[in-house]
Amino acid sequence: MAEEKPEVVLSGLGVSGGVARGVALPIYHSDVEVPAYEVPPEKRDDEVKRFEAALVQTRHDIQLIKKELEDKVGEIEASIFDAHMLLLEDVAIIQETISQFRAGTYNIDYYYMKVVEKFIAAFGQIDDPFMRERISDIKDVSHRVLGNLLGKGQTRSLNIAEPAILVSEDFSPSDFALIAKDKILGIITERGSKTSHTAIIARSLGVPCIVGISSVAERIANGDYLLIDGYNGKIAVNPSAESIRHYEEVENLLRENRRIFVSSLPFPSETTDGVRIRLSVNINSAADISEDIMKYSDGVGLFRTENLFLDSGTFLEEEQQFEAYKLAVQKSLGKPVVIRTLDLGGDKNFQLMKMDHPEENPFMGYRAIRFCLDHEDVFIKQLRAILRAGVYGPVKIMFPMISSLREIERARLLVDTAKEQLAREGIAHADKVPVGAMIEVPSAAMIIDMLADYCDFVSIGTNDLIQYMIAVDRVNDKIASLYEPMHPAVLRILDKIVSDARKFNLPVSVCGEMASDPVYAPLLIGMGVTELSMSSGSVGEIKFLVRKISRSSAEELKREVLKIRRSREIVGALRAYYYRNMKGYLNITQ
Repeated sequence: MAEEKPEVVLSGLGVSGGVARGVALPIYHSDVEVPAYEVPPEKRDDEVKRFEAALVQTRHDIQLIKKELEDKVGEIEASIFDAHMLLLEDVAIIQETISQFRAGTYNIDYYYMKVVEKFIAAFGQIDDPFMRERISDIKDVSHRVLGNLLGKGQTRSLNIAEPAILVSEDFSPSDFALIAKDKILGIITERGSKTSHTAIIARSLGVPCIVGISSVAERIANGDYLLIDGYNGKIAVNPSAESIRHYEEVENLLRENRRIFVSSLPFPSETTDGVRIRLSVNINSAADISEDIMKYSDGVGLFRTENLFLDSGTFLEEEQQFEAYKLAVQKSLGKPVVIRTLDLGGDKNFQLMKMDHPEENPFMGYRAIRFCLDHEDVFIKQLRAILRAGVYGPVKIMFPMISSLREIERARLLVDTAKEQLAREGIAHADKVPVGAMIEVPSAAMIIDMLADYCDFVSIGTNDLIQYMIAVDRVNDKIASLYEPMHPAVLRILDKIVSDARKFNLPVSVCGEMASDPVYAPLLIGMGVTELSMSSGSVGEIKFLVRKISRSSAEELKREVLKIRRSREIVGALRAYYYRNMKGYLNITQ
């Protein structure tokens, strides 16, 4: 079959690693056709009720699809539908629809469609790829509402007989809820980025995904045999026998490497010269904690609590939070759980924050600790819940986006207030709970010596620190090439943070993406970082790496790269170190 047509190679952006071969299955999305007809005065109230019923039914549909996706890819990735729920309940869209309907004479679904089209056009004008990507969310939600208004209901499944590589202009999260997990070999789209929903779900499914293939529908036909390389963003349409043989070898090597990584899990995470490196996991809820991973890791290095609030769509009461934190602590087998207080805002906008006006630059706006200190009632409830959970195992409290001493001082005072309240009420709680700050703002990085008086530990959030340090929005594709984790300025500030923290015996960890990257992790270890926190799937590979390098060689690596002026050359030096240390243990090619 592969030799019947000449091989054609397409290039895009690989957003989920892996290699896959299989038949192409194009999936097309058709627009909903909405009729326009006049509604007599005596039936206009019924029309509004019909609209409200469609919203209720759509809410039920979204909840059902979210549950289906949770079963396939996990709770974290299924939280994508929280944004859909917020869009469904968007007051501006609902009120404008009813307002236009009251002022006009046609059916309400006609006006709803017009309002949605206006919002889509407005989003399309925003010069921000992340915001433009949300257009697909609006379309997905509005199609569901219109389907219910028109009495068409929702398709419950896409019957795919055999596993295939899915090809489309774009996919919505709902599409993946309708397709059996074992039928998805890989994903190719025309639109998308590393932060798109499709990319996130593909990584969770563990299938290769390539985005940014222009005119994909015309270039890949139904039944074409494909070979896709999600690492390098390459697609071979009707691949040659030589290409197939090459990638069969690659697949076998990668499979063997994964087996080797897993086999290292039971062993200590210690360098060859005896330095212990703690490896912790990042979670969004207790559901992300498995007994196996807790056996082989050092606890939870980052519990992102805001996801509990985003999932529920409301500010949780103390008792609800307590039960969630308690369960996570209990499942952690007596190992520490670092609970980060609410980090809402930025790319995690929450409708209940009730912003009077949309922020032009939300990443530098009203978010995280700034919001919490302005809403002590919300903050105190969370602190009380965390302190109560501390009765069931060791917990630590970590404050996000600290940028000044004033913020950490006020936050610590509120911790003391929460303790005093619980003591007065006779409620069991942990009295001695370590408190730390996330270092993700350059101003905090420059005052580690001052923060040391108020912190028991610090954790570096590299994702935000990099974007603030070099003024590059990490979700903006137009300047994606400028987002350089190995920018010399980034390395210098990382080294300064760790060096300053060590002077004051302040434990320092890293919980950003750099911590889970085997190419970057040795550099952090060479700087003096003794704890890395990452997704559970990365623990095996990082532990294997730690056990094959020495702290002294990592320190020499640090000294070497700090002298290099160009990011590309720094990455080259780091990769050379990785290959040098892994050669002979793994099946790798440079």
